[in-house]
Amino acid sequence: MPSDMLPEYKLDGRVALVTGAGTGLGAEIAVALAEAGADVALAGRRIEALRPVGARISGLGRRAITVVADVRSEESVAAMTSKVADELGHLDILVNNAGIFGRAATATLSLERWNDDLATNLTGPFLCMRAAHPLLASRGRGSIINIASIAGLVGRAGLAAYCASKAGLVNLTRALALEWATDGIRVNAIAPGQFDTDMGAPLLSNPDALREFLKSVPLRRVGRPREAGLIAVMLASDASAFMTGQVVSLDGGASSH
Repeated sequence: MPSDMLPEYKLDGRVALVTGAGTGLGAEIAVALAEAGADVALAGRRIEALRPVGARISGLGRRAITVVADVRSEESVAAMTSKVADELGHLDILVNNAGIFGRAATATLSLERWNDDLATNLTGPFLCMRAAHPLLASRGRGSIINIASIAGLVGRAGLAAYCASKAGLVNLTRALALEWATDGIRVNAIAPGQFDTDMGAPLLSNPDALREFLKSVPLRRVGRPREAGLIAVMLASDASAFMTGQVVSLDGGASSH
């Protein structure tokens, strides 16, 4: 971020917690928040993935801590938020990015896989938001950013569990935006389309499939992780102070038709 950025976008003195911060969009969102001035707690299930992101943030002169956590576990989430409060002092921003993705025909979709998608993509953010609420409310302000998906806005064949979990997250975002507005907490979501991340590798590595897919994207390209980071900074900052309960589609126009 440039040093002369508009003051409303600055996050100096604020603390962010990003789940699923070791790779992909989570890592880029965490770094972008740090560039805007925030100290960042990086949460994930693999400490080895979190450390390089923490090093990038420390290199920016911001504080970074790593927290091994499983968002599906109420106890793990409680320990995660307690560590953030203990080591960074408070919490202003929560980014629920941890998620899983996998294709399966619904006729053969196992109950185990269905439950795992909902536990990670929907129950996990619920647990994190509920645990973070007292910390955010005590500050009299806060921003929660849920990473949903365009699959939560439109149907996708072979992605029944993923679509259901992300659609649930979209409406959970709206419900908590209404419920927590009086606490000064804003709750918004980003709905990414196809991005250049490890999650998108199967498509990106198949030129024919990618060419066909891009016909459905008006901008005719996939997203760059950095672009998600910039939108997250806007939603975390005072630049979006009058914005809550909204879902920002970041998909090159794919969900517009």
